[in-house]
Amino acid sequence: MTQHKLKLITEDIQDTVDFLVEDTGSGKKWFMEGRFCQGGRVGVKEDMNANGRIYTEEVLDSAITKYSTLIKEKRAFGELNHPAHPQVNPERIAVVIEHMTKDGIHYNGKARIAEGTPMGKIVIGIMEAGGRLGVSTRALGTLKETGGIKYVQNDLRFSAVDVVSDPSGQGCFVNGLLESVTFEMTDDGRILQMVEDVTKGKMDEEKALKAYARLMLQLGSGK
Repeated sequence: MTQHKLKLITEDIQDTVDFLVEDTGSGKKWFMEGRFCQGGRVGVKEDMNANGRIYTEEVLDSAITKYSTLIKEKRAFGELNHPAHPQVNPERIAVVIEHMTKDGIHYNGKARIAEGTPMGKIVIGIMEAGGRLGVSTRALGTLKETGGIKYVQNDLRFSAVDVVSDPSGQGCFVNGLLESVTFEMTDDGRILQMVEDVTKGKMDEEKALKAYARLMLQLGSGK
């Protein structure tokens, strides 16, 4: 059975995402809407995103076409903050992606906030308190560097559009955490996690997550 080595790629969106409230006969519905994916042109360094990557129009079109199947089947979700793996955890779902629409070389999206889930309620609570949140994509794929630019390749496969409190901070944490981790996707769509470079003394995922959790507790307690 064929397997493909892939990396978890997280990408924060620099553009502002709007939060909307729609009144319906059955009550209020909450949404987030705006730029979900940033495209770029080959060889144009100004098109590089904050992580020094470029998603060409061809790559984005192919990946969004695949992801649109999940959207149509109502199986495209986003969690609150990035986890350290590509799979979506149903217990942490905060939004349901309703559609992705091409805008030039970019893609705009609309997601309904899941008001009935614990994470969705947190997002709504932050929004109603006047807080601002962002979105960040989560995908599997590979990179190829040419001319000082990292190009995302055609094997890109989106797994989620997450709601994040600090897009760049979350992205840095997840990408740094997973430097020694690759994922292999089999022909039947199963995802296998492989850990590499263990002999180099890199912190494993479980220890890193525990250390991060301790840090967050310390910051929260002011110690």
